[in-house]
This record gives sequence, C-alpha cells and structure tokens, in this order.
Amino acid sequence: MSLVVIAGAAGLVWWGWFVLGFLEEPSAVDRVRAALIVIGGGSIAAGFAGAGLGAVMLIASRQSQKSPRT
Repeated sequence: MSLVVIAGAAGLVWWGWFVLGFLEEPSAVDRVRAALIVIGGGSIAAGFAGAGLGAVMLIASRQSQKSPRT
C-alpha cells in the first residue's frame, strides 16, 4: 500500500511540474496565471506530503515485520 501512495505522490509532483510549465505561455495572465500557480503548486505540495506519508508507512511496516530478538 505504501508503494502505491509513493507512486501516486510521484504522479502528483509530475502533474504539478507539467501544469507550472504553462506559465511561460503568453495566454497565462491574470486569473489564468493564478489558477495555474494554485493548481500546480497545490499538486506539488500534495505530492510531497504524500511521499512523506508513504515513506513513513513504508518504514513503519518494515519495522513491524522484524522478528523479535530473544
């Protein structure tokens, strides 16, 4: 499950980067520019948050799979 979250987070970061690439277009002015920044920045922020959550889930699952030392 954690790898799915990390893969989804990578997709969100890629999508945000793609959307922010349209800031170079001449039609990206005023509200359109603001929308691109909000959508692209929000996607990247959500992607990094998801990657952090996925990493925590992955680390927690690895620690719970260790056999106890007796």
